[in-house]
Amino acid sequence: MDNKRGYDPIDGTVLFCYLFLVILGIMSVFATEYNGSFSSSFFSLSHNYMRQFIFAIISGLMFITILGFDRRILQFISYPMYALVMLLLLSVFVFGERTKGDQNWINLGLFKLQPSEFAKFATAMALAKYFDTPSMRFVTRKEHLTAYAIIGLPLLMVAAQGDAGSCLVFAAFVFVLNREGLSELLIYLGLFIITISILSLLINPYIIIAISLVLFGVLIYWNWLNKQLVKILAIVMLGTCFYTFSVNYLFNNILQKHQRDRINVILGKELTKEAKRGIAYNLNQSKIAIGSGGIIGKGYLHGTQTRYNYVPETSTDFIFSAIGEEWGFIGSVVLVMVYVIMLLRLLLLAERQRSPYGRVYIYAVVAIIFMHVFINIGMTIGLLPVIGIPLPFLSYGGSSLLSFTFMIATALKLDSERRMTMR
Repeated sequence: MDNKRGYDPIDGTVLFCYLFLVILGIMSVFATEYNGSFSSSFFSLSHNYMRQFIFAIISGLMFITILGFDRRILQFISYPMYALVMLLLLSVFVFGERTKGDQNWINLGLFKLQPSEFAKFATAMALAKYFDTPSMRFVTRKEHLTAYAIIGLPLLMVAAQGDAGSCLVFAAFVFVLNREGLSELLIYLGLFIITISILSLLINPYIIIAISLVLFGVLIYWNWLNKQLVKILAIVMLGTCFYTFSVNYLFNNILQKHQRDRINVILGKELTKEAKRGIAYNLNQSKIAIGSGGIIGKGYLHGTQTRYNYVPETSTDFIFSAIGEEWGFIGSVVLVMVYVIMLLRLLLLAERQRSPYGRVYIYAVVAIIFMHVFINIGMTIGLLPVIGIPLPFLSYGGSSLLSFTFMIATALKLDSERRMTMR
């Protein structure tokens, strides 16, 4: 191992984006609770905005602490951190508290802890450590299975806790594996399964199978496929037929009622009266709030939908609704652009890393943040089902803010010492 040390300043672009988002988050959480006047209890910790402010201070101290670490310490604690978070996930099944039907919180008295948030960066660290193993090439079956196991273990525990949003985030690790050499066929297969799932819920399964058989027959008739491809497509067709008929069974018997209602809202299917008053109501109010902001917004602290609680969970899952109402289309675009700039800059940092650890870890951070932003904003504007997933750095929640802060701080620390050779 070369002991030559090389340090660079931490990346200012990512740091600026981080600070911008955290400050905007505190402001937005405050806006969701502001009632038109400042009372004597303004600084009370009973308010979400004060707790978010405290979490921001703690996050800032943690950020500075991480920057003071040697990157070798971060690499050394990767597996222990992963093991610790797995224990926390297991403890949820024993000490967990149910919230909105999902058991994924641990009540610690002063605040609640959500281990699934920490499982994301812990998995990123463990995966990066594994890819930093000497002679690692990610070509053998053992190497593939080990990587899948590192991702799959927390994914299964999070799924058992009913946290559908975090499950989707863990699926984003496939993009990290693709960067390290995983075939793109797996990604295409995933997109194919998603497409068939949606069509199976919208169209009679027999129609889907009939169309598939016709297309398959045309390809064979015109000799556009060689014998090998015919065999592969024949297997795909059989699998599609089986999966198509199983989708409705899985939808009606595996998913919980509120999860079915959320999907039905997006698909535009007939809803029960309960769903119209619940899931559909939340989404409609969110779209009303965003639409009412117009081009330039109603102005900070002037959002009526936000202030009068027409949009449920405004400070957490639907924080983007408050931003859209108060800052308008322009403000929403600026927010999205800040995320885009941060993610693109992180991709640049990842590509200039000199060790697999830094590259894989930062790519994982990009995948996690991207999925959170894509799903959260998508659900608030009605493009995706409503699932409980925070908007990074903005949504109220200590676990979320601490987790994302850890990700960014660690990524910046790894980049600042990228010229250190670790092997």
